[in-house]
Amino acid sequence: MDASLNLWQSLVLAIVQGVTEFLPVSSSGHLVLLRKIFGWSDQGGLVFDTILHGGSLAAILIYFWREWAAIIRAYFDRFAPQTEIATSPQSGKWPLGDKVADVENSAISYYLRLPWLVAVATIPVIIAGAVLKPLLESNVIIRNTSITGLSMIMTALLFLLAERRNISHEKPISFLNALFIGCMQIITLLPGASRSGWTTAGGLFCGQKRENAVRFAFFMAVPAIAGAIIFQARDIISLPQLAINPVIMLAGFTVSFISSLAAIHFCLKFFRIHSLRPFAIYLILAGLLSIFMK
Repeated sequence: MDASLNLWQSLVLAIVQGVTEFLPVSSSGHLVLLRKIFGWSDQGGLVFDTILHGGSLAAILIYFWREWAAIIRAYFDRFAPQTEIATSPQSGKWPLGDKVADVENSAISYYLRLPWLVAVATIPVIIAGAVLKPLLESNVIIRNTSITGLSMIMTALLFLLAERRNISHEKPISFLNALFIGCMQIITLLPGASRSGWTTAGGLFCGQKRENAVRFAFFMAVPAIAGAIIFQARDIISLPQLAINPVIMLAGFTVSFISSLAAIHFCLKFFRIHSLRPFAIYLILAGLLSIFMK
């Protein structure tokens, strides 16, 4: 990384990364635009952006710790010796045919399937990321304001289309649905195409409620971000050759982590009652600004 990247710049980039990683407005696109607006160097930028994404990954793992614990419990229960469910008042249990037991069994089934749904949804982007890695690292071909702007506008149009769907009742997400959402995630390799936005829209097209589509999109972020970090591992190990100050790295990671936690919490609350349309309007304006910025 160019040594001109100072602590202040790294903190600004970290805040933008943390907030925009989960708001459906594209973190990578905003990092490209921010560097362009203020004239900050993008030499080695993809490596530093990966460090900031590491902060976002840590935020997901901590924020959803209850879900990860529930998955572990579900698999332990699945392989534990089966015992008869007690029905005495002292046991506090309910008969298997009772509604409470049905709800519990449904929850266990969901947590058993969730890791596999995320795995299926991740397969397309793993393949595409490995094939397109040299192209995605190009500052001339991909990491520029024109591609970023076009991707933002395309994302905005997708939001408007997704919000036109009519859901009479929510359907459980299937493995075919997960594969479809995963294929949509390939587009988000482009700067300006929001990963959370495209995967949320994919969930809406598959009949999911907005809040649940957002939550599944966040779960998908774990292997997606982890995969990006793995792809950049060689460059990160050789950071001394890129002249990035360790203090700047640590500060960027920490601020990205904190702002990511806040963004996750905000999105889960916001999308319970609000749509993607305000973000579509924002992305159209930001996309046009990006295209005309030289």
